[in-house]
Parts: sequence; structure tokens; C-alpha cells
Amino acid sequence: MNNNFDHQGRDNDMRLQAEAERAEREGLAPGRDPRVDRYRLIVRALRRPLEPQLSADFDTRVAKLAMQRDGDGFEDVLVSLLLLALGVGALLYVGPSLAHMAQAMVSISLPPLPWHQVVMAAICIGVAWAIDQGWKRTHHDSRPF
Repeated sequence: MNNNFDHQGRDNDMRLQAEAERAEREGLAPGRDPRVDRYRLIVRALRRPLEPQLSADFDTRVAKLAMQRDGDGFEDVLVSLLLLALGVGALLYVGPSLAHMAQAMVSISLPPLPWHQVVMAAICIGVAWAIDQGWKRTHHDSRPF
């Protein structure tokens, strides 16, 4: 790779750009150097303000269209039906696997629970919660715990 050539090419481009900008400022007639004339076209295009892409009443027209849109259009009904069909298809596809998993879960046997101890633990938790709520109502202390 010849870096000297790249450097000379960039210098030449910068010189042509500078000549094009000077020719545009001074209003010189085109035709002396076609390369400078090409850069002059670019300079003119860059200095020209952008034309607005949207009309002045674009926002009001869009708002009016949004207000005119009716509730359930054909597209909404079609999308709803397609989503329903997708859900039913997924259920039919995954259904046998889910049924097998549910059957395996039913066959799991848990050890018998000592229900009298479970009920007593629930009563203890309820009493502790009630005492805590009563304590909070009677002692309105603003200090954090």
C-alpha cells in the first residue's frame, strides 16, 4: 500500500474543495476545471437549506385520521382469531407433555402431615401478627426499627 499516494490524493481533494468554495464565494464562472465544478455542485447542495418533508397541516390530518378510526376493524378481528388459533395449536402441541407431567405429579406421594401441629402453627402465626398490629396501633413511635 502506498501511503504517499493516499496522502497526495487527500491533499488534492482538499485543494479542489478549497478552490470550489472560493469560486462559489467569488461567483466565478464555471468551466475552467471540471473537477472543481463537481465540487462546486456539492458545495451548493450543502449550502441549500433542506426542504421540509411534511406538509404544514400534517399533524392535524393525522389527528383527524386517528379520531375517525373505528373500534374493531377487520384487522383487529383477524389478529385476535390468529392469536386464538396460535394458542389452541400450542396447547394441542404441548398438551400431551403436560398431561404426562401432571400424571407423574399425581403419583408422587407425600408423607402424612401432622395436621394438629400445622393448625397450631397457623394459630400461633395469627396471634403473633395480631399482637404486632395492636402494638403498632398503641405505640405510634416514628423511630424506625
